[in-house]
Amino acid sequence: MRPYFRIRSTFSRDYEGNPTAGAVKVPVRNMDVNVRDYDIKNGLALEQSATNYLNIPINFNKGINELIDGYEAAAVPDNLMAQRMESAAYSLAKTFEEDAINALVSNSTVSTQPDGTVDNIYMNIVKDIAQLAKRGVDKNRMYVAVSYATEALLLANPVYANTSSQIGAELARNGIVNRINGVNIITQDLGETEDGQAIEYIVYGIDWTQAIDEWMVNPVVVDLTTGSSEYIGASALKGRMVYADAVTDKNAVIVKAKVGVSAVEITPVAGLSGTLADSTKVADLASVGGSGTVTYALPTGVADNDKFEISTNTVVTKDGTTGAGTYTIVVNATDTADNEASATATINVAEASE
Repeated sequence: MRPYFRIRSTFSRDYEGNPTAGAVKVPVRNMDVNVRDYDIKNGLALEQSATNYLNIPINFNKGINELIDGYEAAAVPDNLMAQRMESAAYSLAKTFEEDAINALVSNSTVSTQPDGTVDNIYMNIVKDIAQLAKRGVDKNRMYVAVSYATEALLLANPVYANTSSQIGAELARNGIVNRINGVNIITQDLGETEDGQAIEYIVYGIDWTQAIDEWMVNPVVVDLTTGSSEYIGASALKGRMVYADAVTDKNAVIVKAKVGVSAVEITPVAGLSGTLADSTKVADLASVGGSGTVTYALPTGVADNDKFEISTNTVVTKDGTTGAGTYTIVVNATDTADNEASATATINVAEASE
């Protein structure tokens, strides 16, 4: 079972120059042509063009070279040949796709939307589409790539689910699973950011993305026996590709990665002593990151948690029996998008002073 790869196929290929030279140029401009008042007598002064040419080096050079022992090229069984060729094609396509996604993520702007839930994911995407449209990207030239986890949230959202069957056959054949606010939706495993945050979706304008293919040797089985003093009855699966992927303006790409609660901060109350009264505060709680409301919990049966309980953003005694001693508590935090974090702290209660 293999997933389909769709993102790189949406990239533009309108560069200038020959990739075999090692680099190409892409015309880029961040502003439109300036329209000014024309003077009938004096004409109109020339202005410098706002178009620049971005030089993009061809920086990806990858290949496959896998030994097939026990068979000369002409003798490789058809089933083995088919399996190896299919695997090679998949691996090459997967590499293309991962590099295209990395190009988008590494040269983009960050979405300010909260982490996705069933209730908000549709509007999150709508808002980021609107943000890109406000920057001047035509919605007909946009795509939204969503992760499989995000697609699951969307399918549970009634607004999205009610339109998911309205995609035409031609769009479906091209991998389009739906449209949101007039923009095509495609699904893909988007992976994570460098910080380990799961990527929920990417909104991008295809006119600012470039896929440049210098040359490629398609996978082929080559005999290693002829002319070799080392290999006997062996062949190899070989292939190579030289290419580049680039984003020419990061403002044409918005990436939404999970923020999520990343840590819990427990601040024990100092100066506790004697037998503590019921609902005495023993610690303050805070979280790092988190989407929406963060709730705290003391898992039962863990450490000394059963002697305490949560009161909003604090830990308090459950009753009036907590006396002098050292207590360990473990606090879990969960945000609205079901991201979780945990922390442990020690509560010190001194003997009562006489």
